[in-house]
Amino acid sequence: MNLTLSIDAVLDDPLAAARGADRAIGHVGMDVPDDVLLAPGLTAIHLPWQADRATPAADCWLESSFPGPARSILQDWADGRFDSLDKVVFTRGEDSAQRLYYYVCELQRRGQLGGPEPLIFDVARIERPTSVVRTTEAVRKLAAALGLGDDALRQGIDRANRRRALFRDLEARRSGPGSRHERFARATLFAPVEPLPPTDEPPAGGRVLLAGSAPPDDRLHLAVEAAGWTVVREVYDRAPGRLAEPEVPADADDPAAAIGAQVHASPWSARSFVDRAAFLRGEAGRAAADAVILWLVSEEEGLVWHVPNQRRALEAAGLPHLSLANRRWDAADGAADEIRHFLEGLDR
Repeated sequence: MNLTLSIDAVLDDPLAAARGADRAIGHVGMDVPDDVLLAPGLTAIHLPWQADRATPAADCWLESSFPGPARSILQDWADGRFDSLDKVVFTRGEDSAQRLYYYVCELQRRGQLGGPEPLIFDVARIERPTSVVRTTEAVRKLAAALGLGDDALRQGIDRANRRRALFRDLEARRSGPGSRHERFARATLFAPVEPLPPTDEPPAGGRVLLAGSAPPDDRLHLAVEAAGWTVVREVYDRAPGRLAEPEVPADADDPAAAIGAQVHASPWSARSFVDRAAFLRGEAGRAAADAVILWLVSEEEGLVWHVPNQRRALEAAGLPHLSLANRRWDAADGAADEIRHFLEGLDR
């Protein structure tokens, strides 16, 4: 994997790599396996989003229950920003992503929307063998739709494993501002980027774990840093830790089955069947966090049900925490001030 592009350049123009590629595809949602997306012959990017923008066309089509990223993505689709892409893969493992898939299909059927061909990745999460089989078949179907054979999948696994090793190393020696790591992880969604240079800079102030909904960018990390603290770990579906999972066997006789098993077992998805209270407490312990911030957007309909148990687990662990539920996606509702007041009131 050629890590040659700078983080700033990628975030300033997240579609640049796709525009210059012979065959570019997009994806929406974090369940689509990197082992497929990194296969040779493809340039794959997550469809970018913008928090601070008007979405007049999307607002005409989408109900209020759709979160901000879906609105931004559909607006860009309507504006023709994704016309250079061949296909876009939506995950069924994320509610807003699968609903957006059906809206795009219907709008294209009616002739109100153009752009790339939409596909669905039918991931299953229930902890039973049939779910693993279903997810494996979804990997096979996706690979076939993208023209990828077993050899291409094995090469994709090898590339994804190298990136997993990189992120495990970064998470193990994580230092400096949390916003720096958030920007790097976000940039990897759009293009290969340079690895973060090593630094011995210790985290400033206290150590914070940020959990809940994925923020649009580094604005919550910056709010923590403005209070003199540092986000040292994230627990949401786009978190850097998602990229630090164990390797998939690169020499598997059945690469689709190996990928499917990895996707099914991942605890990072919003629909994963894990004990979220225990997972959050465990991640806070591994990060040696001094405090936890739970931030959930108002459109979040799944994770919010776990907040009471998560708060009880944090209280049992003696970890101070701030719960910010039912919040605006752009955090323009005083979230930064609430974070600052919370952290400034704690002993480090």
